[in-house]
Order: sequence, then C-alpha cells, then structure tokens
Amino acid sequence: MKEYKLSKIGLITVIIFLLIAIIIAAAIALLSGDAIRDNISINGINVSGMSRKSAENMLNNMYNEKIENSFIALKFEGKEWNIKYSDLGYSYNVTEAVDKAYKVGHTGDFLVQLTETIQSKMKAQNFELESTYNDTPIDSLISKISKEIDQEVVDATIKYIGTGFQITEEKIGRKLNQENASSMIAEQLNKVDVAVLDLPVDIVAPIVKKSDLAVIQDKLGEFSTKFNAADVDRSTNIKVATNSTNNVLVRPGEVYSVNEILGPRLAKFGYKDAKVIINNELVPGIGGGVCQVSSTLYNAVLLSNLKIIERQNHSLTLSYVGLGRDATISGDYIDFKFMNNTDYPIYIYGEVKGSWVKFIVFGKSEHPGRTVKINTETIKTLNPTIKIIQDPTLPVGTEIIEKKSHVGYVVKTQRIVYQGDKEILRENLGTSNYRVVNGVTRIGTKVIPPPVVTPVIPPPVMPGGI
Repeated sequence: MKEYKLSKIGLITVIIFLLIAIIIAAAIALLSGDAIRDNISINGINVSGMSRKSAENMLNNMYNEKIENSFIALKFEGKEWNIKYSDLGYSYNVTEAVDKAYKVGHTGDFLVQLTETIQSKMKAQNFELESTYNDTPIDSLISKISKEIDQEVVDATIKYIGTGFQITEEKIGRKLNQENASSMIAEQLNKVDVAVLDLPVDIVAPIVKKSDLAVIQDKLGEFSTKFNAADVDRSTNIKVATNSTNNVLVRPGEVYSVNEILGPRLAKFGYKDAKVIINNELVPGIGGGVCQVSSTLYNAVLLSNLKIIERQNHSLTLSYVGLGRDATISGDYIDFKFMNNTDYPIYIYGEVKGSWVKFIVFGKSEHPGRTVKINTETIKTLNPTIKIIQDPTLPVGTEIIEKKSHVGYVVKTQRIVYQGDKEILRENLGTSNYRVVNGVTRIGTKVIPPPVVTPVIPPPVMPGGI
C-alpha cells in the first residue's frame, strides 16, 4: 500500500515537471525570433511580425514618397504661394520609432520579455512618428508674402484751398497675420498631405472716410488779430505756429490740444527769440508770439460754440486781443484745449497774411440761424503805484522808466448763444485775473552848473596916418 502511494506522487511530480518543461518550451518558442511582436503599429501602420529592417524600409518608402508629393498652397485674392515638404528637409524619425517598437518583448530579462510579449497579444500598441523640418524657409516666405499683401490704411484728407475744399479718398488697409499664418502652416505640416490654406489677413478700416468729410461745408466761427509785421522774429514765430495748427481735422468727441499740435518751441523747428511774459515782465524768450496764435484760435473756437476744456489767461494785459479773450500756453504744463462737441468732424484752418493772423473753424452747422457773441465785463480794476526814485546821478529833468507799470483787472467772460434774435443760452466762461504791476521811475536830481563863459576882448585899434 505504501509503494502505491509513492508511485502516485512520483507520477504527479513527473507530470508537473513535464508541464513546466512544456510551458518553458512554449515561452522560449514565444520569445524566439527577431520579429516585432504582435499588435504593434507605427503611426497606425501594423508592423507586427516584421523585422526591424523590413519595417524601416517599408515606412521610409511610404513616407518619402508622401513627403515628395506633398505641399501646402497658400492663397489670397487669386495669388498663390507653395510650400513643398521636400524643400523644408522634412523627415520622420523612422529608425527611432522602429527601435521602440522592436524593444517590446526583446529587451530586459526573460520574465520582462515574456510579460511584454503576452501583453502585446492582449493589447495593441502604437508608436507615433515625430517629424523634423527646417522652418527658416517658411519664415522667409511669410515675410515675403507679407510685403506683397500688406497695405497701409490711409485716411481721407481735407484741405481748404480758399474757394472750397479738396478731399482725397480713403484707402482700406490690410495686414497679413503672420503669427496665425505660422501656426496654421505648422499644424498642416504634421498631416503630410496636399492642402490649400486661405491666408489670415486682417482688414484695417480707415478712421476718416471721404463721406465723413463731405459734410464739412459751413463756417462755424472765424477770428483775426493784428501783429507788427516789422518785428521779424515775432512774426516768424506766429507764422511757424500757425502753419502747425493749420489744416487739422478734429473728429466728434476728440480733444484738440494746442501744446500737442505745436510740439516743443525750439530753434531747430524755426522759432526765434521774441518778447514773452516771464514773472510779469516782457523779456526775450524763444517762441514769443505763439500765444497770439493760441488766443486767435481760442476766439474762433468760442464763436464756433465748441466746448472749452482748458484755458488760462496771461498774467498781463495784451494789445492784440481784448480782456478775457486771450489763451496762453507755456511749455507742456499750460495748454489751451477744446473738444469737438458736435456730431460731425470739424476742420481748423489758419493763415497769416500781411500783419494779420486768422483762424476759421469749418464744420456742419447743426442749427442754421444760430449765432454766438462773447461778452466781457470788467468787475475790478487795480491801479498801479509808481515808485519815484530821486537819482543824484541823473541830470535834473531826466526821467527813466526802470520798471513799466501795468493796470490789473478782474474780468468776467460769458458766451451768449442766439437763435435769430432770441437768446437761448448764456455760458459763464470764468474770470480772468490780470495782475497789477507797480512801476519804478528814476528822476534826476543832479544840478549841472552852467558853463563858464570867458569874455572875448577885441584887440586895440591903432590910429592911422601917413
């Protein structure tokens, strides 16, 4: 009975060993060979059972032909530019991808290889090819295309020529969106195919159109002031400043800044030294006379019933414009600004003729029959004192004004709008404060004695005879 049991155990042992041997043999057979394991693909192409070389040759042949025949056509308004894959040195990492596919079940220890091989039978694996190419030709082509496509936007322009207006047409602008074009091309390159792409071109609409300017027909306001044309330097400054402020379009809601329009008043821009007000005195300074331009424009703007944003009077009274009707500018901190508060664009025209500077504001009259008047009222007068200095160094009867006096004023200004003969609006424009400047006069006290006169004694007369 005991011997029977041993024989049974031995039989079981033999069977187990046989099974193990069969399994090992099957595993060895499974792992044998130099082929890519089952269910392995590259870029979706099944390479199972193929050798590395065969798989590599197949993929190279397939993709090299595809690369050779693939291109991207870029189009815009009937024009076409082509990008050939072959010109970019386009290629795939076929060898690297095949190596990755082959390593499944072929590397590592016996157990790792067996595990990966069994898993490959149960689950498909795909390895993506990675492409490489030189994008420099693409960048160069995009830059070239941009030069062919891009078109600067041009606003319509208007110019007053004395008898009417000269208006030019606007031009629509366009610009190749190079960033979007590059992204679009890069995305298509991954597909390796023949493709036609419409280039992304941004249309740039002009801000000012001819139809906008065609409404400018009416004279809204006009004002002139006189200057001394014999003062050459001051006259030059008035002409330079007027040329800068002339021929300017102001769109609805836009603010016009005289300082911004003029820019810095420097000699290199043609400005000369002329009298300016500094510390309540008239002294030589670059750009003297420019304030006559800003003051003349201020009055034209007032009469056009446009909105005043910023305005400051001079510290002293002026000869070329009435009290409360001047507008000074200085550096970039004192400015004259106004807004086009109409529904249509306005056009600023300025000119210098002879000894006059004139500004006209043109636009579209929204209220025919409406007129504007400017009313000023002196609410305070400040008389200066004159300090008399007895100067013993000056002869009696000599008077020298050392410091000129100026009467000070406080002036209230109003803008009154009439429709026909009826007042419909009275607007307070604020008060202007002109400083009083006390004078200084030197009076001579030096007494100069009269010159000593030496009497002339005639020579004696000798008696005559024969």
